[in-house]
Amino acid sequence: MKCAHCGRDIDNKAVICVHCGKSIMQENTDMISRMLLPVGRSGYAITAGYLALFSVLIVPAPLAFIFGLLAYFDIKKNPQKHGLGRAWFGIIMGALGTLILLWFIFQIMMR
Repeated sequence: MKCAHCGRDIDNKAVICVHCGKSIMQENTDMISRMLLPVGRSGYAITAGYLALFSVLIVPAPLAFIFGLLAYFDIKKNPQKHGLGRAWFGIIMGALGTLILLWFIFQIMMR
């Protein structure tokens, strides 16, 4: 395989060119790779995604919602960043988990 930047031969499995040091990953990587690898992502989006996964435990749900919102606005302000799907996941799961948490608190307070 040849490096797209310097044109020299490199290993087919290379991620970075050993000659010029530039990334071999193309600008338009496939959607699945971008969803799985945190390259070029907003740090808020990564945090929101993980907090959203744990929001089923209810306690981190408000944090997932907050970080989801932070990620959304960070990505909108910096269009080179990715992770909008994770941001929305954090917002939606965080909101649902927060509503469930508030419902539990309300039930406990009414006893």
